[in-house]
Amino acid sequence: MSGLSVELERSFVATSYLLDRRNNELTEPLRAPSAAANTLVRGLQNPDRRAKAAVLAAEVAKIVTSVEAWRIR
Repeated sequence: MSGLSVELERSFVATSYLLDRRNNELTEPLRAPSAAANTLVRGLQNPDRRAKAAVLAAEVAKIVTSVEAWRIR
């Protein structure tokens, strides 16, 4: 593992995707990406745009929820 939490790795991958990184670029900075991060990358490579959008939306929702929880503190 890269030393980051699985949640942070997944957030990194999703954010990288939003910033127009693709394929191996999504996990390139992670030394040893978790299975969860690699699963997310595979989901973001789905040729079906709707399936890909659903995967990305679920990850972005988790990021937003975490940020909102942090702001409430």
